[in-house]
Parts: sequence; C-alpha cells; structure tokens
Amino acid sequence: MADRTLPFGTFEGTDAHEFVPGVWLNAVGGEQVLLCKVTYEPGKEVRRHSHEQTEQVMYILEGEVTITVEDETRSLRAGDTVVINRGL
Repeated sequence: MADRTLPFGTFEGTDAHEFVPGVWLNAVGGEQVLLCKVTYEPGKEVRRHSHEQTEQVMYILEGEVTITVEDETRSLRAGDTVVINRGL
C-alpha cells in the first residue's frame, strides 16, 4: 500500500504485490493523491471500486486499458491519463 510518511517515493527496486490475480501493484501517495504502477496480465481486471480518502491519478505507459469512471467508459492507450476524484 502507499507509504504516507515520506514526501518522496520510488518504484525502482521495490517489489510489486499481486493486488488481485494477474494484476501487480506498486503504490505511492500522500493524504490526497494516490499514484500506482500497475501491470495487468492480458485479460485481467480489477473490480469496480472507489478510493474514499484520495484521488487516483493514472498515466498509461504502454498497452491499452479500459476504465470506467462513474458512468463513462473509455479505452486508454500509452500517453493517456485519467484523474479520478475521491469517492467516485
């Protein structure tokens, strides 16, 4: 989970944990923002959920992912971003 004690973080040299089967996660964040480095095996997904305490910011490094925020679904590719407000 996110280390909320430091203002600086890195994904380098850290081991991802298997968040759900086939989805590997590293996370850094603060009181208001959560940034995750996530690797999905083909065909894997994360169930619909919300973050009540933090906003989530995603930047797609490679590949393609389909994301639903509230009632809107989009396919995102490398270079795309999404900011999901807390509680959505």
